[in-house]
Amino acid sequence: MENNSGMRNVKWWEKPLALVRRPPRHERLPERRKPARRASKLALHAILAPVSLAGRAILLLAGRSGRLSPDGIRRIAFIKVDHLGDVLMATPLMRALKDWAPAARLTVFARPAVRGLLSRLSYVDAVENCEVPWILPGSGSWGNLRACLGLARRLRAGRFNLVVDLRYHNRLDSLLLSLCGARARLGYDAGGFGFWITHRAPLSRAGHEIERGAAALRRFGVPVHNLGMDLPLFPSEEREALALAGGKRPFVAIHPGAGNPVKRWMPERFAWVGRELARRARVRIAVLAGPGEEELGGPLVRALPRAARVDLRGRLSVFEMAAVIRRAALFIGNDGGPAHVAAAVKARSLVVFSGTSVAKDWAPPGASVIEKWVPCKPCYSSTCPYGQACLRKAGVDEVLAGALRLLGVSRRKSH
Repeated sequence: MENNSGMRNVKWWEKPLALVRRPPRHERLPERRKPARRASKLALHAILAPVSLAGRAILLLAGRSGRLSPDGIRRIAFIKVDHLGDVLMATPLMRALKDWAPAARLTVFARPAVRGLLSRLSYVDAVENCEVPWILPGSGSWGNLRACLGLARRLRAGRFNLVVDLRYHNRLDSLLLSLCGARARLGYDAGGFGFWITHRAPLSRAGHEIERGAAALRRFGVPVHNLGMDLPLFPSEEREALALAGGKRPFVAIHPGAGNPVKRWMPERFAWVGRELARRARVRIAVLAGPGEEELGGPLVRALPRAARVDLRGRLSVFEMAAVIRRAALFIGNDGGPAHVAAAVKARSLVVFSGTSVAKDWAPPGASVIEKWVPCKPCYSSTCPYGQACLRKAGVDEVLAGALRLLGVSRRKSH
């Protein structure tokens, strides 16, 4: 039985269990395969538990789990096989590792899509292309395992003294650390697969993602003083942004896309907000969209008068987009890469946050956030059986009011 809020009434004997965060609602629905899945998971944990305990004991007795020292570390591998926003949030950690061991060569294993960004960072010495299937929805178990073993072989061939992987979303990241062959391996033990991780960081569910990674490094003697993200821009890109924006009249940059479709606020709502901002705040609207997302900006472009729109959909590189956002009076978008780009270039921003995760843990630093709570939040999913109820609760009036406030335009004056 459920109450009006969508949560089941809790009996008195269930209250201690109710303190634990409930899983997404659609995962609580009965499924035929759930008992078998639970049984296989329990069996796997039963097998791995003694292996993990034995690994911890051996490493402890060998004295390989204490504080790290930069002495003797000549090659460091940092694994970041994620999307743009996650990579930007990891830049303070890469910078801290290089500051801690300046004589070491820092190699980042990352997706080709972010190679250009990593190549600009002065503290990154090399970038290795690395696509792994387990970060994508619907990937198969055997394909994931083969990719993990292949990447482990590459790491062993690189003869790294220290390998750092601070992903905790998949147990294969822990298995990768266990098999990478480095003398020092720093990361999290997900699902018992980190049986040979020398420096296990306790995973705290509290705090922002950047701070979680920083806490893991600090625990083992790597100081992290500056949590600011880095996204270097060339002067030519700044000049190009000025030319693309056209004129001195202020503009608001709006990006209606996001890599995860479940995170996208409705394009027609962005269109309404953009039109009202152009009318009430007397600003132009720069419409941004990455490759394959151009159609999402269509309603916004059509809603704007010709004199008020700057259609930049599909025309910008990541760095040109960053330069445009830096010059904007305000950035408005979803929880995704462009919002983290805005944070990295220290632009004023307003982010419509979905129910896939929690803003206090994952929002771009410094952004103003509009976040609504539903019973299934956080779902950490790429599909939604409830028609994006979390985003539908974010009304256009609320987003418009937030934008006008950040622009310094009062509602009364705008009317």
